[in-house]
Amino acid sequence: MNTVPIFAVILGVILISGTLPSQSFADVINPRQQMKLDFTNEQIICAEGLVKITKSSSGKVACVKPTTAEKLAEHGWAKQLSEKKVAEIKEKKLKKGESVGNITKIVTLKQLAGGNTPAKPSTSGYSYVFEACSTTKLIRAPEIFVTSDSETKNVKLATPLKANSCYTSSVNIKAADPNSISATLLNKGGISEKISSLESQITDLKTKIATAKAKLPKSNDQSPESENMTSIITMKKELKDLQDQLRRYFMVLYVPPSTKVSKIDLPKSITGQPLEGMSTNLISVTPSVVAPSGTNNPDVKRFNVVFEACAGMQSIRLPIITVTSDTETIDVKLIDRIIPESCQVGIARINALDSESIIPTISGNSGISKQIKSLETQISEMEVILADKRSNLGDLISKKLDSTTEPIALKLTQEISELRNDILENRVKLNSLLLKAS
Repeated sequence: MNTVPIFAVILGVILISGTLPSQSFADVINPRQQMKLDFTNEQIICAEGLVKITKSSSGKVACVKPTTAEKLAEHGWAKQLSEKKVAEIKEKKLKKGESVGNITKIVTLKQLAGGNTPAKPSTSGYSYVFEACSTTKLIRAPEIFVTSDSETKNVKLATPLKANSCYTSSVNIKAADPNSISATLLNKGGISEKISSLESQITDLKTKIATAKAKLPKSNDQSPESENMTSIITMKKELKDLQDQLRRYFMVLYVPPSTKVSKIDLPKSITGQPLEGMSTNLISVTPSVVAPSGTNNPDVKRFNVVFEACAGMQSIRLPIITVTSDTETIDVKLIDRIIPESCQVGIARINALDSESIIPTISGNSGISKQIKSLETQISEMEVILADKRSNLGDLISKKLDSTTEPIALKLTQEISELRNDILENRVKLNSLLLKAS
């Protein structure tokens, strides 16, 4: 008796899980694509308005509508819902997602003959030029759904829309009747709010860590408070988790809708030689009240180590310091970056027989630092070029186009399309690199 309803529900799950491009996935890519980024089930991020469920038979996850989640759990297709998940479903049922901006058509330009041949003789290629505007909320990666009588597509605009702001952009689409082309902004604001919340938490935590580090001893004559050391270590772990979560959000946010993750050349290696000009200094080594771990040798003791890592003329991203002793070697990853000609204090706990054997040294991290800097530079430069081209397009279409200016406008629309895809893919690469190195 329940065959038809449950079949319909499961079909909906298949669609939402990511076999087809869908309006359901404004902001983030679907779970299947996320799995190709090596995300675990726990790390999968669902689009706004959807909830994550786990299939009973395979353990795979899907993102579905709240009511669908309840039905699938009821029929045994999905695992039983936890109290936390039930509360999440209840909250999302009550929350009405409303667009946080709008798209206004400016002009539709017919593309010149040549290039890609239309799928049907009756269709032509058009450049749909529009103004994208936000309301009272920031939109991190504006995504629009464009449709015509011949084609539909999702397009991410690459440049954030600040609250109460607009900019001109365009999309290329095929149509038999240009008047059939329309565009809708899909973003509801929830993902941008989540990212802003994570950024705020990270900033607050960095401030707390800096305050705690300021209380660390400046020499061996003073012993650091065990409670303060433990607090710093705990906060650094929490900070890493928040930063990793933020980077995963950025990765799933910036993949272009028409691009498969497998086609993006994600960075694989993060090794390299120490950066020139970087140095480390041991500030203090004091006995820890924490018992040594991982050893049965009664002569081994646990020590609190405070050191500083200093940059030369170059900034250092995600610096790694190796602390060694006569019994152990550990790697310490410092927070984000050290700006040129400055230092950052780090702490560690390490086992040793003799405290004099403890030495901090620079690990090989020039490879990742240079890759990060290169990607950041490329993204910044492309964003400037994209802004210029959008501005030029806006200036052109604000006047009456003629046989001279229309081809220029069409060329700009094509360049804008290519640039924004390059920017989005580079952002995915950058955050993938940051995640691998964290």
